[in-house]
Amino acid sequence: RCLNYNYPPIVRMTNTWIERGKTPVQELFRDIPEGVYARNWLGGMTNGEMFTFAAGEAWMIRDGKIAEPVRDVTLSGNAFKTLADIEAIGDDFFWDESGGCGKGGQSGLPVGCGGPSLRIRDVVVGGEAME
Repeated sequence: RCLNYNYPPIVRMTNTWIERGKTPVQELFRDIPEGVYARNWLGGMTNGEMFTFAAGEAWMIRDGKIAEPVRDVTLSGNAFKTLADIEAIGDDFFWDESGGCGKGGQSGLPVGCGGPSLRIRDVVVGGEAME
């Protein structure tokens, strides 16, 4: 795909998603002593097998329940390991077509992404408490 006729076609994303599962979203949090619930996305990128994703909203999970909000949350890691670490897939589904792929200096190529809520173990999370 390419942005327009001025650019050569390159390998890049188009519509990326994970199929809806059967686990009710609230059950995804059960048995998590401490974790992060990240929702929506502000952006992300990949570099080979590695990824970084910035969450639009996030909350702490404490003793299986949604707790206080946190900000500036990013998730990162090896894409293949993270996919293998999915423990459960929610029965919800969200689709967003507001994204764009900027690979190769071709910013603005429309892409869509989305999927259900996921329970993932051992993903690297960064962020801070909201004041």
